[in-house]
Formats: sequence, structure tokens, C-alpha cells
Amino acid sequence: MTDAAAPKRRGRGSRRRARQAAVTPRLSTVRYGIKPVTIVSEDQLEAIHQASLRILTEVGIDFRDEIALRQWTEAGADVRGERIHLDGDLIASLMSTAPDRFELTGRGENTRFELGVDTVAFCPMHGAPNVRDLDGVRRNSTIEDLRNINRIVQASPGFHMASGFACEPMDVPIPWRHLHINHSAFVETDLPVFAMVTGEERSLDSVAMAEIVYGQDFLQDNVVMMGHISGNSPLVWDSTMLEGLRVMIEAGQGVLVSPFVLGAANTPADVVATVAQLNAEAIAAIAYTQLVRPGAPVIYGQYSVAVSMRSGAPMSGMPEVNLINGIVGQLARRYGVPWRTTASQASAKEFDAQSGYESATSYMAGITANCNFMMHAGGWDEAGMVHCMAKLAADSEQNLMMAAYAKGVSFDRLDEALEAVARIGPGGHYLGDEFTLAHFEDAFFSPEVLDYEAFENWEIAGSRDMTARSVQKAKALLASYEAPAFDESRKQALDEFVERRQTEIDPSLM
Repeated sequence: MTDAAAPKRRGRGSRRRARQAAVTPRLSTVRYGIKPVTIVSEDQLEAIHQASLRILTEVGIDFRDEIALRQWTEAGADVRGERIHLDGDLIASLMSTAPDRFELTGRGENTRFELGVDTVAFCPMHGAPNVRDLDGVRRNSTIEDLRNINRIVQASPGFHMASGFACEPMDVPIPWRHLHINHSAFVETDLPVFAMVTGEERSLDSVAMAEIVYGQDFLQDNVVMMGHISGNSPLVWDSTMLEGLRVMIEAGQGVLVSPFVLGAANTPADVVATVAQLNAEAIAAIAYTQLVRPGAPVIYGQYSVAVSMRSGAPMSGMPEVNLINGIVGQLARRYGVPWRTTASQASAKEFDAQSGYESATSYMAGITANCNFMMHAGGWDEAGMVHCMAKLAADSEQNLMMAAYAKGVSFDRLDEALEAVARIGPGGHYLGDEFTLAHFEDAFFSPEVLDYEAFENWEIAGSRDMTARSVQKAKALLASYEAPAFDESRKQALDEFVERRQTEIDPSLM
């Protein structure tokens, strides 16, 4: 046998490198196989629901928007100025048309997935005014940072959606930012995206850009964008957000309606009362989406953090926040609508142990509560003030791990595996058994960023800590990035739209 023909022995390291070189498919629909945690009893859940209805009936909720007030009046609500008092029957009637599932799709292959009451999807963070770049420097974010974040997301298999507003490009005038944020999301990725929906004009621009990319007819029958509609807690939905909500829904797109909970600051200093208030805000908004367009795709959202009584700063990963998540999950399932939580949130000022602890707690609390949309599942640090590029790469891997956990266990191979038990018997080992050889590569998740080597091997490889490995992974993703295919005429039309709108919008307007 010649040297060229001689078989080569492959050690654990070479096998691992070969697995890493293989292309991991992008997450598609992830359906839960695990049962959700139950935080409160059915009687207690009903008590929270009734407390929410009592808030809406007796206290009321402000819809600070003339069109919404007119629509609520026509629907038979008790409208007193900007304050609306809603009874349970009207809420239930409207919410009955909210879908329990819908599909989202991008323009690329394998970008369609189902978001429903029994599935989970992952989207990176958005809204940060700063980044921590791959040199570890915290600074104001730029349009090039936004593009690089979108490129990492596109190159990563652990995201169902691009966030759109992944960070705020501070080098672009505020009145033009929504144009460039949308443009980057549509060009750098081929995934479904979050649109810019702060006000009617920005929302209309977002829809117009999506129509260029996908075609107007396609948008009427396919959800390609979500609008993040944030509440102004306590008990206010303002015109800026409601305008965006209507534009998105009327264009056939979806919305995520999110009360903004700062426990003990804009909600009572009590977990159950906090849930009652945020639930009142959420179901009022969900009902309104169905008033605008019955059957409109909507996600029950909520962003919840505790507030430090020492400093007033938001605190992520707190046990009370995780309890809130679990109860919100129970409520959303009661109403039959998908719900959202924040996945990788952390208050840490560095991508360090605190960041990891806080994020791991939030991830696991959301998954065990069977959250349907894991928002901010990538890059979140410093209470959302920083998008950390290294953490974004690490979180993408965490998303894959959480998806594997969410799916639960399979009994498909049980009989075959028991045959291996019979073959090996007492005192043996399974390393060379035919069942192990056939299934070891997909039997257990094999992370790339997390390190499981022996100390000596880790030391030989450079003693790189988690941050260093994550930076390396992010750089590798950027190096591997390939711009998704895009029809040149549509790309040109998109570019021309941005240029035209910039001539029409005064950049000095704030």
C-alpha cells in the first residue's frame, strides 16, 4: 500500500474541525417538545385576568390618537377624552380573531418559518445606540457597524429574523436613519426583518421599501416584516406607535405590541400586580389590532426588568422578571396568541461572567415558559445600551442550543439503542459500537464557541477565554459572509428610493 493510499487516523480534534467546517442549516420552524412551566394555578391566572379587566373597566387606558379614539367609539367602547374604558366582552370579541399562528418569510431560500403558540423563533437585539466592536471598544454605533451586524446575522444559522434596527447609526442624520436601517436589513440579509415604525411617515417608507424588494401583491399575502409597537407604561398607547401599527397591519404585515415594564418604576412594586397592569396594556393593544384589521398577525409582547431600589437602574435576569415571563406565557396561551420575551438581556458593562449569567437565566426562563418569540436573542449588554458583536456570535450558538432543548427528546431510536445495550452488556463501552458510530455526530449538540478541551490542549491553543473565542467566531462569520442574491433592478430601485426620500426629508429635522 502506498503512502498516498494509506488511511489517515483522525483524532477528536480533526473530527471536530470537520464538523465545524460543515454548513449548519439555518433554523427553520422550531416546535416545542417540552412542556411549559406553570407559575400560577388556573384560579390564580383567572384572578390576574379579572384584575386586568378591572383596570381596563374602572381605570381605563389612554389611546392618544384621534383615529384610534374614533375607531374605539365606533366599536362601542366607553371613550372619555383620550381615556378608553373597555369591558371584558368587547376585549374577548376582538381578541377572538387574533391568529394563534402565522408564517414569516424572507426573500432567500429556507427563510420561511411558522410563528405560533407551540413554536419558538430567535431574533437579535435592536435599539442600541452603542456597539462594542471586535477590538473590544465601546463607542457610538455607525452605519458600517449596522451593516457588519447584519452580515454576522446573515452568516449565522441561529437566527430566524434580522432585527433591522440592530444598532443606531449615529453618523446618519436622524430623519434619514430609518431609510438606511431598512436598506441595510433588506440588502445585507435575505431574512424577515423588523421595520422602522416610529410614526406614520417612517412606517410608510418601510412598507414602500418592502414593496420594492418583494412586490406589493406579495406583501398582502406574506408577512416579511414585523413592527415593534412599544407601549408607554403605565397605561398609555401614543399616536407615534399607533400610526405605525396601522400602517403595518393595513399593509398585511405583523406587529409586536409590547408594554414596557420597569418594575416598581412604572408598575407597582409587586409581581402579580405588575403582570395585571402589563396584561391590561397588552390585551387592549391586541384587541385594537383586530379592530384595525380582523385576523392581523400580532404577538403579545412585553419587556420586563426590575429596577434597583439603590440606583434606579434596570436589572436583568432577576427571579421576579423570570416569574413574570412564566405568568405572561400562561396568559398568552389562555388567549391563544404567540408571545415574546427578551432572551439574552444583561446589564453587564462587559461581555463577562455577569453578562453570561444574566443572559443564560433569561434564555432558560423564556424557553421553559415556552416563549414563542425570543427577542434580543443576540448581542444585548448594558441594559440594551450596547450591541456587543462578540456576544452576537456567541448568542447565535446559544440559540441553536436553546432550539435543541426546546424540541425535547425523540423516541425514534429507542429500540435501536436498546439493541446496543444488549450488545455491550455490563462493564463494556459504547465508543466503537455501530450505534454510536452511526449517530454520535447528531446525538449531542457540539458547540464551537464554548470550549471543552483538556486544560493542556486549551493552553496549547492559546489560552483564549470566551470573549476571545467569540471575537474569533464573529470575525470568521464576517469573513465567510456572502451577500445574498438580489435582483439588480430591485436593488437599484431601492437605492433610488433612499436617495429620493433624502432629498424630500430635511436632514436637520429632529
